[in-house]
Amino acid sequence: MSDVIVIVTERFERRLSDETGKLRVEMATEFGKVRAEMAAGFGSLRTEMAQLRAEMIERNGELLKWILIFGITQTAAVVGLVRLWR
Repeated sequence: MSDVIVIVTERFERRLSDETGKLRVEMATEFGKVRAEMAAGFGSLRTEMAQLRAEMIERNGELLKWILIFGITQTAAVVGLVRLWR
């Protein structure tokens, strides 16, 4: 009876080891696929972020231009009013 238990236990452990090995290989394969998909996704994300950064720089340039124009016209208006009142 004890020999049967030992044989069954050994078979179970061998089968468990085989299945665990197969599972590890399958998990490694799938994790590799997920990593590749993530790398591709991050590549496109970096491209989109670079485009957004360029757009923000362009808009900041436009905003600076209009702020300077506004400041110059306000200064000219104040100088004109001061000269009128003298």
